[in-house]
Amino acid sequence: MDALRVVVGWLTLGLVGLLGVFVVWSIYSGRIDLKYVIGDKDGDASMGRFQVLVFTFVVALSFLYFVTSPEAAGFPEIPASVLTLLGISGSAFLVSKGLDGSSEIPPKTPQSPA
Repeated sequence: MDALRVVVGWLTLGLVGLLGVFVVWSIYSGRIDLKYVIGDKDGDASMGRFQVLVFTFVVALSFLYFVTSPEAAGFPEIPASVLTLLGISGSAFLVSKGLDGSSEIPPKTPQSPA
């Protein structure tokens, strides 16, 4: 059973590695544009997008560390505080998107004389 676990682990690692190489190559060749990953529609930096990106990577890498650690005995328990922080980060991003969208002033329509 341990040999099967090792083989599946190496196959999964190889698949994720190939996917990573494909994504990096697509970014390098220009097929994937990263211009708006942390920027808004005007190209300016967006603090909300940056916060969501960094916090998601921190939580994902921490989770990966706990799952792959030798002491791990199964699927780890995710604390409610981490899920709350992810929710706060995501809602901050949504609020910033809402504020960006509401800052546009709609064009005035001429009033017809009654």
